[in-house]
Amino acid sequence: MHPSTLTGKHNAERSALYHALSDHATNSFDSSTITWKLPSTDALVGTYGILLHTPHIGRAYLDFCSALSALPGLTPRTREIISLVVAAYDNCAFQIYVHGRLAQAQGLTRNELDSLRAGLYAQSFSEEDKAAYRVARELCAGSGPLPERVWRESVGVLGREGVLAAVHLTAFERYVATILRGFDAQVPAPGERVENGFA
Repeated sequence: MHPSTLTGKHNAERSALYHALSDHATNSFDSSTITWKLPSTDALVGTYGILLHTPHIGRAYLDFCSALSALPGLTPRTREIISLVVAAYDNCAFQIYVHGRLAQAQGLTRNELDSLRAGLYAQSFSEEDKAAYRVARELCAGSGPLPERVWRESVGVLGREGVLAAVHLTAFERYVATILRGFDAQVPAPGERVENGFA
C-alpha cells in the first residue's frame, strides 16, 4: 500500500501514531485550512501519510517538530519563508502547497509567494525576511560551509539564536522535502481538498 494513502487503522502502533499526527496537524495548522487528510476516507496525506509506514520515525518526527518550534529567534513569518525556500529549491509540490497556505496566514502576499517559488526574495521583504531567505537559499544552493559573510550578516539581523534556528529549520525542511519527493506525495485534487481556490 502506498504510504501516502495508508490510514492508521492497520495496527495499534500505527493507530496511535495516526491520532498523534492528527492532533499535531490540528494544532499546527490552527486557522489555516489545509487538507492533511482526505475527507472521504480520513486517510492521511503528505508527510503524515508517509510516516505511518515507519511509526518509530513518525514519533521521532513529532518530537523533533516540538523541539524545533521551541527554538527562539525566528518569527512565524520567517519560518514560512525558510520552508518555502526549501520547497521551491527542491520543487516539492506538496510542501509548496502546505507552506504557501501557512505563509498566506502569516501575511505573505501573492507577489511574495510567487517570488519565493521563483527562487527569489521579494523587494517588499524586511531585513529579517531577507536574512532568513539568504541562510536557507545558501544552504540549499551552495556547497561546503555556510559562507562566513552570510553567517555574520545574518547574525547581525536575526541574532545568533535566529541563525541557529534557521539552519536547523532548513535542514529539517530538506528532510521533509526528500521524503515527500521520494514517495511522490501528491497535492490532493481540488475535489478532495477541504479548502477552495488555492493551487
